[in-house]
Amino acid sequence: MRKQLLLAEIIILIVACTATSNNLLSVEEILQTNQYLLIAQQDGVTYIQRNVTRGICPLFMSKTKKSFHSDFRLVGIHLIRDPLARRPPLLMIIKDGKSHFSLQMLAPNVTEIFQNSGPSVASFYDKSQGFRIEIGHAEKIKTTLFDSTSHMLYIELFISNKFKMMQYFVQNLFTNDIRLHRVGLYSQDSSSSRYDWEEDHYNKKFYYKEKVDNEIGLFEIPMGALIRTAYEGEAGLKIGSLTWDGTLSGANGGAFYTVNTNRQGNTTTIDSSLVPTSLSAGFRCSVNRTSSEVPLFNKLVIVRNQDYCMLRDGSNYDADECAHEQRKFLGLESEGESIDIVKWLLVTCIIMFMIIILLFVYIYWLRSTFVSDYDRTHPNETEASLFVAKQRSFPSVYQDPALLDVSVDRWN
Repeated sequence: MRKQLLLAEIIILIVACTATSNNLLSVEEILQTNQYLLIAQQDGVTYIQRNVTRGICPLFMSKTKKSFHSDFRLVGIHLIRDPLARRPPLLMIIKDGKSHFSLQMLAPNVTEIFQNSGPSVASFYDKSQGFRIEIGHAEKIKTTLFDSTSHMLYIELFISNKFKMMQYFVQNLFTNDIRLHRVGLYSQDSSSSRYDWEEDHYNKKFYYKEKVDNEIGLFEIPMGALIRTAYEGEAGLKIGSLTWDGTLSGANGGAFYTVNTNRQGNTTTIDSSLVPTSLSAGFRCSVNRTSSEVPLFNKLVIVRNQDYCMLRDGSNYDADECAHEQRKFLGLESEGESIDIVKWLLVTCIIMFMIIILLFVYIYWLRSTFVSDYDRTHPNETEASLFVAKQRSFPSVYQDPALLDVSVDRWN
C-alpha cells in the first residue's frame, strides 16, 4: 500500500510539473560567460533573464504567453550593437501591418533585472519611447535579417512557390533620424530550399538550414554573403546538424535556440532547446500549453560581455574591468599571472646573458691593451725576457745556449 501511494505521488508530481528540463550544461557553460542577458520575444511579451540556475529552465522556455494584435504581427527582433563599444546595444523591432511594416528602435529596460535577481517580464507595446518609421508594402513578411557589418536590413516576403527579398540600408543608427533606403529587390519563380535564417552579430555570421542527401544540415555564411547564398545559390559552409528538431529561432551570442511544437487535441507541447555553437550537448525544456497560449512569434536574443556591462554599469562602465571579470570567470587570471612571471624570468635571463658577454669583451679588451709603451718599442727584448722566463720554468726543454756543443767534426 505504501509503495502504491509513493508511486501515485511520483505520477502526480510528473503531471503537475508541465515544464521539464533535460540539462546537460548550464547557460553559463553553454555561453562560456556569466555576463549575459537572455531576451526572449514572444509576440508582444518580452522576457529578460540573467543568472539562470543550473537544472532550471529559463522562464521563456517554461512559461509562454501569447499576445495577439489584429493590426500587426511581430516579424523581427534584432540586436543593434555599437561596433566601437561606445554606446549600449539597442533592439530593432519590426512589425508587419496590413499595408505597411514599421521599424522601431528601443533601448532595453534592464534596470529592474539588475536590481532584482529574478527574471523580468515586460511588453514592448506599453512603451512610448523609441524611434519608429513606417514603410508601405503589399506582401506578407516571412522573416527579417539584419547585417550589422553593413547596416543592411533584409526582408523576405511570403509568396507561395516564389522567392522575393527586399534589401534596405539603415542610415543613422543610434540617432532619432533613422532612415531606410531600398537598395535592392530580388525575386525568382522558385522557392528557396534554405530556411530558418538567423543572425549572430558577435560572430558576424548568418545561419540557415537545408536538406541535403535526406539530412537536414546547419550552414553558416559570413555577413555580406546573404544575397549570393539566398538568391544566387552559392553554397554555405556546413557546420553540422542540431541535436533536437525544431525551428531555429535564435543564433546570436553563442548559442542556437530551437522551438518545436506538437499539437494533440487542445494541448500543444512546446519543446525548446539551447545548444552551444559548437553543437555539443545543451539542454532541452518542455512545456504543455493550450493552443490559445502558443505564441506565433518566438525569438531569442542574447546580450553578452561588453554589451552586458554597458547595460549593467551605465555611466560607470569600464571596459577593462568588464574584460577582467570575464577572464576571472574563465579562470585565466592565474594563468595570465604565471605567464607574466615566465616573461619576466626570460627577460632577466637575457639581460644576465648580455652582461656576461659584455664582461668577457671587457676582459679581452683589458688583456689586449695591457702592454707598456716600452714593450711596444722593444719587441726583441720582450721576446728575450719571455725566453728566459720559459727557460727558468722548463730547464730541461730550454737549455742555456752557452752550454750547447756547437763544434763540427768536418772529417767524420
